[in-house]
Amino acid sequence: MPLHDILEIIAWSIAGFGLILIILGSIISFAGLVRVHLDRRIDEHYRRLNVLRNREKLISRMIFGLDFLIASDIIISVLVPTIEDLTRLAGIVIIRILLTYTISKETQELERREKWEGNGTREASP
Repeated sequence: MPLHDILEIIAWSIAGFGLILIILGSIISFAGLVRVHLDRRIDEHYRRLNVLRNREKLISRMIFGLDFLIASDIIISVLVPTIEDLTRLAGIVIIRILLTYTISKETQELERREKWEGNGTREASP
């Protein structure tokens, strides 16, 4: 089997793994949201905190999956022979990097909000 075919199989396997991470992360987060919203014992403040934590977990899982997709794009770019294809791949990689950066910033904001809301509940309780 030629090296080109082996690298292509590896690249598609890495991309598939990244997609599986994103899909499973989405399903797990969706199930967590449904559970939080259906549980009537949770008051509104803790419900909001649980939603924020669930969202934070989803974002980190998406970033992890996107990292695998970027790695796959880099491997595929080694295999692509034309400038047009390389330019298209470069665009895809840039978009994915920007998405990862934006999602990372969102995670930092959620962590700050969670700490702030967590401090508010500790100060309010006797």
